[in-house]
Amino acid sequence: MATPKNISRIPLLLFSILLLLLTACGDNNSDKPESFEKFLKPKTETFEATTQENTAAVSASVIKSLDSYDAKTGTYVFSDNADEVEDLKPGTVVLFETHSLRKIKSVKKEGRKIVVTSEYARLTDYYKDAKISYETPVNWNDFQSSSIGMNIGQPIATMATPMMSLISPQDGEIEAGETEGSNVVLQREINGWKIKFELNPVAGSRLNIKLSATKGNVCSITAEGFISSFTSNADVVIEGGATQHVSYNNNGMQGEMEVKFAAVGLGSEIAILEIPASIERTILVNGIIPVTLRLKANLKIYPEVAAGSSSQVSMKLTYDSNIGFSYEAGRVTSRGEVTGDNARQTGDSNTATAGIAGMGVGVEFPRMEVGILGNTIVPYILLNTHTSSYLSTGLLDNRPCHTATCKYEVHVGVSLNFLGIASVNHDYKAFEEEKRWVAEGSHCGD
Repeated sequence: MATPKNISRIPLLLFSILLLLLTACGDNNSDKPESFEKFLKPKTETFEATTQENTAAVSASVIKSLDSYDAKTGTYVFSDNADEVEDLKPGTVVLFETHSLRKIKSVKKEGRKIVVTSEYARLTDYYKDAKISYETPVNWNDFQSSSIGMNIGQPIATMATPMMSLISPQDGEIEAGETEGSNVVLQREINGWKIKFELNPVAGSRLNIKLSATKGNVCSITAEGFISSFTSNADVVIEGGATQHVSYNNNGMQGEMEVKFAAVGLGSEIAILEIPASIERTILVNGIIPVTLRLKANLKIYPEVAAGSSSQVSMKLTYDSNIGFSYEAGRVTSRGEVTGDNARQTGDSNTATAGIAGMGVGVEFPRMEVGILGNTIVPYILLNTHTSSYLSTGLLDNRPCHTATCKYEVHVGVSLNFLGIASVNHDYKAFEEEKRWVAEGSHCGD
């Protein structure tokens, strides 16, 4: 390893790459603090607040001295020049600016490190009264690729620049996930399915997605499309240490999803495939409170394709959407406005069987998680695009019913414990629409 006196002999580019490797790859249970370059600045924001007693703040500049943080145990390890941290007292609720909110259990010096242990704290434990709101565009331009965090399995790999990052493979993978420039590429075997997942930010504020799944030689599924940039906005009102109002919305998102599948003798086993990859953006409110948007995708497969049977379909959905929720006076109201939606067949829908057979495929994309100061308040805001092909050959009169459907639903999951509202943790269906096609000559009873 190079010593300080001969570092200058290493070419600058090589040294930069080595530095990137050291900062991009870490322990499974620790997260390095994010640089300010990774944060989006709100277009508009409001921040008025008074704190509770027995609270403190650790400034964003001191967070740069954070060597590691274990979210599961609440353990922080700082370098010994973090004087603000060394003076923290047990029982104090502390806002670690740009990072997290915790209640201190202990602070001790270990060699040249300061180790802090902590426990869970709510936002209402820190703020007595607060009005916090923001609005900001969230887009996927290549120009901003250096500000996009990318997680693929474990350990987490976070892009420090668009040039490179490290991904460590897990047992059972087909191939390790990787990032290429600002792209996410994941290839893995999940529950017997070979999965390939690609997210590709492109110029024009679009994020392309391609998700494919195959199972042996009996089933092939491809989902391909995009989402546009959108506007993220949130509003939190705390009065007297209690949350009075919360709202969150993704507005102005355009999207497209085309799903194709073909299966032969797949059987009837339902497969729910959670894709272990995500892409995220973090908005920094008032320079201290991070709001992280994590974008994911899931695939759900509902086959009823018996031996000797087959099923296939190809459909495309395009849409505009405004999706979110609001909390007021103890009640949550979900919001799911889907407009300009157009569902159409883009290829043949065929099912061959001697009895009753069919298949459905659901793609949850976009699936957005929202967190404040490292705590999830919205586990999912999702649009599920479900396509299916179904055939019944008939029983007595042998008149077949052959149908294909494209059904799309918006769901909002809410978990507001971090805001001091422990009773709200539900799934809300905000929107549902279905388009059905009936093959010529079919007798489907309606």
